[in-house]
Amino acid sequence: MAATKTAEYEIIPPDGGWGWMVVLGVALNYMTSQALISVFSVLFGQKLISMGHETTSAAVIMNVMTAVMNFSGLLTGPLLKKFSMRQVAVTGGCFVVTGLVLTSFANSIIHIIITYSIFVGLGMGLFTPSGFLAVKTYFVESRGRAVGLSMAGANCGQMAMPHVVRLLLETYGFSGALLVLGGVAMHGPLGSLFFHPVEWHAERRPVANELTLLKGESEPGEEVRPRRPRRNASMASLASSEVGDMADVVPEDRRMRLGPTWEEDEEEGVGVAMGTFQKKPQPIWRRVVAFMDLDLLRNRVYLNVLLGTACMMTSTVNYSLLLPFYLQRHVGLSMTDTALCLTMMAAGDFVSRLTVPPITDRIKARARYTFFLGACFMALTRSAIAMSTGMVPLCVWNALCGFSRGAAVVNNNLCVAEVCPEEKLPGAVGLNMVCTGFMLLAVGPIIGYVRDETENYPLCMHLLSVLVAIAMFSWLVEGVLHWCRRKR
Repeated sequence: MAATKTAEYEIIPPDGGWGWMVVLGVALNYMTSQALISVFSVLFGQKLISMGHETTSAAVIMNVMTAVMNFSGLLTGPLLKKFSMRQVAVTGGCFVVTGLVLTSFANSIIHIIITYSIFVGLGMGLFTPSGFLAVKTYFVESRGRAVGLSMAGANCGQMAMPHVVRLLLETYGFSGALLVLGGVAMHGPLGSLFFHPVEWHAERRPVANELTLLKGESEPGEEVRPRRPRRNASMASLASSEVGDMADVVPEDRRMRLGPTWEEDEEEGVGVAMGTFQKKPQPIWRRVVAFMDLDLLRNRVYLNVLLGTACMMTSTVNYSLLLPFYLQRHVGLSMTDTALCLTMMAAGDFVSRLTVPPITDRIKARARYTFFLGACFMALTRSAIAMSTGMVPLCVWNALCGFSRGAAVVNNNLCVAEVCPEEKLPGAVGLNMVCTGFMLLAVGPIIGYVRDETENYPLCMHLLSVLVAIAMFSWLVEGVLHWCRRKR
């Protein structure tokens, strides 16, 4: 008797619905944890001075933290293949809370590096790709808008954090402020509980059996297992293949041409199963390449995207570190005026993330184009800030800088998604983070050393603008070469 034939189906993301709760969960994480990056100098400035340290030590702490955050991308891809996005995100949030609480007792640089740089960095590194993939899984047509709204949570935190941190430091001191911030950061893992598997809320659409037969996936009378095509499948299910499965690495036409490998039995010297052929097990290094999607590094376009996004994020992290020092020590602003400038930048970033994604979604603009324009304008406005001393110009330039930064940062992972296969996106995002980590470790301490040797904040800010300009020039060259090839 023929086996029962079941209908094949594909999963259609809801493009809304519970997806907006996922967006809220990501926003809560960004609002209560990642917003702390922008106020690092305000939070740790006096503490480091009391311990006898200057900008170089602050740069080491900050860049080690962001480097750990990005190097955790090596773990995130495999973890997302083994566990759900919700489990990884909740674990990351708990690391952030633990790191902030333990840092409240710090009295040495080593203590701060271990508890803040490593614990908080690892926690943010586990959450960031999980949150992005969760939002991307739930949205298709409104993906840009959803990513923008989720990341706007960081801007809400950045607008409030300078004033909150200043008030906490004045009221409770360094240790008390960090304990309170650790309690606030508990909203992160709670928000991650909204990351339901997309299968719980998605529509299941049957696939015509004729298509199945044409693809050679089944024969009449055989049972057809439900499957989810890669385009619309969730990241958790896409990444669930076992270690060593090369089906996603070797193209289909190549797999069909590969002949079987003869494997002899070492003890009896005869062919296994009396002359039958068996596929030779893949070497360990090939399994590692497949498991971590390292074959992506052979794509030159993807490597160019990694360079651009890494330079952008490295410049952003170090600029956030330098700006409060520049405003207080070079311009001579008070803590209140410094907080106002930081709030203006966060407000511009917030407006950008609310307005730019809907526009780019409507006109179908590529993420790389938006990132390119935002990064170029951001470099110009940062240099303008470095040449300004008046309160009004500083507020205006900071708002414009925040707007351009938001247009670029919101498209950071979307740029990666444009140049890699859907099923390799977790690994691609992880490799992007690792590349950023290497860049941070290379550039961050150098910027801090230049500042300490020259005591020139504007010079360091201009150097960060040049770093972004170099990366965007490489993108421009790639675009020109691509245009010339198409014209030929």
